[in-house]
Amino acid sequence: MVSWEEDPSVYGGRDLQEGCNTGTWLALSPVRKKLGVLLNLPGSTKPGAKSRGKLVADYVKSNLNTKEYIDNMGSYIEECNEFVLITVEFGESIPSVQSYSNASNSLSKHNDACLGFGNSLPDQPLKKVEAGRQKLEEICSKYNKIEQKEQLVNELLMSLLKSKEMHLPDPELEKRKPDLFKQLSSIFVCIPPGRYGTRTHTLILVTKGGHVETIEVSMLPPIDPLNPKWQKTEYKFDL
Repeated sequence: MVSWEEDPSVYGGRDLQEGCNTGTWLALSPVRKKLGVLLNLPGSTKPGAKSRGKLVADYVKSNLNTKEYIDNMGSYIEECNEFVLITVEFGESIPSVQSYSNASNSLSKHNDACLGFGNSLPDQPLKKVEAGRQKLEEICSKYNKIEQKEQLVNELLMSLLKSKEMHLPDPELEKRKPDLFKQLSSIFVCIPPGRYGTRTHTLILVTKGGHVETIEVSMLPPIDPLNPKWQKTEYKFDL
């Protein structure tokens, strides 16, 4: 995550691939008290489809709430390949978590304390997402004090996000990725022949008082999938 040149109040990655219009898959605006995450839905593609990453970038830079933003972007969304947009708004004592997908054209609010999302519709979660949500709940229940932050971070990074355990069978994943569903069935993905897989882990910790810490661990280039070197970056700010 880095502070954006055009809006220093926003922190996130940037998609530099041609045609992606410097969109992003995850970004946070402490000033506007909002977080956006973009998840692609594997499947059919549209000729000349618009950048999905633009949706997160524009959302965190806007002053619109989630529903207003979705309504405002309606014509653009119709030209995008399928996605799930996750938004978190921190304006109230309990954050508002919502999801929108153009595959179902539905906006949903999620009230559970522990949630999991992946590359499928929220009401059709992948098996690894279900397993990850359960593990997340266990870890957060065990390390729920501020003074246990280091143990929490270590467990999330090492026990959860780097898990290579396969979660099969998974009919939903097999339907979406029939050729690679086995390799994609773990939370941590590594497919050396295609040089494809997990490159970054991002943790965003928010206290009840509105203090935010972001911890991001990314593979350093040149990337060797079988012997990766990792770099950690951290930011701290208040909502």
